[in-house]
Amino acid sequence: MKKNVFVFALGTIIFSCSKPSSQSETSTPDSITSVAVAEVPSSGLGNSVWVNARYLETLEKTKSPLKAKIYADTVMVSFNAAADTANMVWNFHEGSAFKVKNGDKLELFNTYEVKPTPEYVGSQDGSTLKLGTTTFKKVDAIEFVENKLWVGKYTSKGKTIEVGPNNQLSGVDDFDTYQVWVDYVTTETNIDLINFGKKVSDQTKTYGYKFEGNDIVFYDFIWQEDGVMGKAGKELFRWTRL
Repeated sequence: MKKNVFVFALGTIIFSCSKPSSQSETSTPDSITSVAVAEVPSSGLGNSVWVNARYLETLEKTKSPLKAKIYADTVMVSFNAAADTANMVWNFHEGSAFKVKNGDKLELFNTYEVKPTPEYVGSQDGSTLKLGTTTFKKVDAIEFVENKLWVGKYTSKGKTIEVGPNNQLSGVDDFDTYQVWVDYVTTETNIDLINFGKKVSDQTKTYGYKFEGNDIVFYDFIWQEDGVMGKAGKELFRWTRL
């Protein structure tokens, strides 16, 4: 029986419950495992991370995980160093592990349900992976959203702000960590969301944001039902990429 659910947040996948294995492309603790992929070879499956190609294309075009969520059903696959185990993620909060057989074709067998036939069959060629009808593209790390859109230096009101990997944030009064929202399955919002927080505290503050040219514009976010429903309020501040 499948049992693992993944919560995707800035490089950490938290395993907790289950999801049926049959997924459509258009709709993404027992233990806690961190997956870091600093460098990925140009070919091969070992120690690699793959993202639904349509999700990735939409993210790159819109810079909005909220707009890309329609392709987050089967959103990500990662392989261990030996490429004999794969973790598949749905909607950034559910997933399961599979045993991998890579011969004439790539086959993924459910780790928790012993079956004679694979649940996914596909192939891999360079930077493209295909499983069933879903195509995936290779990315550099689990933190691909942060790496593509956020990591870098900015200026705001005369201050230099640095957004780093692993949730690190510097140059922002009152905050030194950040978490970009990618899971919008249970939250109704009209704007993308980010949390800012402190390492020494569990408390965070949620802001709405959008990319506008070379700027990131941040908005007050008004919760109508905490964690479930909210909407953007007035513009609060901007960061300009250096």
